[in-house]
Amino acid sequence: MAALTLQFPEVIDAIFKGWTALQLAVAHSFGGTHSKAKAEWFVEATEQWMKENSDVDAYELEDFLAEIMSAEFNTVVDDNSLVEVATKICKIYRLICQGDYGQVNNIVSGLQKSAAVTSSQKQQVDSDEDDDDDDMDVANENVMNHINALELNRTANESSPSASENTNSDQSNGTSQSNDNSQSNEEDGWINVTKGGKPKK
Repeated sequence: MAALTLQFPEVIDAIFKGWTALQLAVAHSFGGTHSKAKAEWFVEATEQWMKENSDVDAYELEDFLAEIMSAEFNTVVDDNSLVEVATKICKIYRLICQGDYGQVNNIVSGLQKSAAVTSSQKQQVDSDEDDDDDDMDVANENVMNHINALELNRTANESSPSASENTNSDQSNGTSQSNDNSQSNEEDGWINVTKGGKPKK
């Protein structure tokens, strides 16, 4: 039993670290801010449940694991990984009870390597997601810069007089000047002559 106490939690921990559904639930905090602590407790709870129930079959452990995943991590596992995880735990538990510690150590070593690969893959996925977020931020910034530039151009156009306004202003000024010149000439005794017309006195 001493060997069981020392090895079994290590076995469960190695299996859980290679369990994608659980690791995703922890990484994305499906169980809340204490998801990581819950995952550590999950190992202890599974060990205790196995010790308290003799001759456990995989389907019974599967139900227990599914209940914990739902209650503590708000996750429904429907990818058949529950069957795989429960079967591994039950198999190794029997090997430990039989005293076949050499085979148990080999299995645990393989599980730890598998868990390391799973962790590396998850980190790569997280890194790719961060890169995608960075690209999206740059794209959004470019769009906002373009919109601001269009807004500045529109404001500038609204504040500047149009060509037609300038032309009308020039024509108005010309007409005003012509009228002023006409009045000035008449006052000086000069006669304005228009084309095709007769002089007026």
